[in-house]
Amino acid sequence: MASGTYHITVHFESEGKKSPIAGSGTTPTDTGGGTGGVSDAQKAIGKGLISYRSYVKPFVNQLVSQQISTVSLRTGAQELQDRLSFGYQMVQSGVNMVESIAIGAMMGGAAGAVVGAVMSVTTTAISYANKQQTINLQRDVENASLNNMAVRAGGSLASFSKSRERRQ
Repeated sequence: MASGTYHITVHFESEGKKSPIAGSGTTPTDTGGGTGGVSDAQKAIGKGLISYRSYVKPFVNQLVSQQISTVSLRTGAQELQDRLSFGYQMVQSGVNMVESIAIGAMMGGAAGAVVGAVMSVTTTAISYANKQQTINLQRDVENASLNNMAVRAGGSLASFSKSRERRQ
């Protein structure tokens, strides 16, 4: 175990009346090239978007999802429920992309909008990859179950696993 003593020294150097905190000034020259303040309209849009994502969207999502998930119970039409669920997922993906682009544009202009779009597309692609992996796993489990049922129905395990073949 080290027994040495360490000393950490922190120096804050600033010239004249400039603030060491970025963005604390009111004009672009006060912070050395900052972008200035945010307009009242941008603040209002930002507050509205945050309120929408935090309060309105989850509430609407619960209502719509509950209605869609009970379609087959109410009508007996599982295919209709699947179609509605898929359509709602596509609408959600589109809305999420628009939200990401809007938030990115508010935070970083055109570059922020591009980053928001890229993040939205990436998230959607990961979601699709996860769903495909789940489908593949379900298929593998179903195949194993079918093989076991065939063995129980009179087939031999040797004929399915080929354990009686000559090994080389």
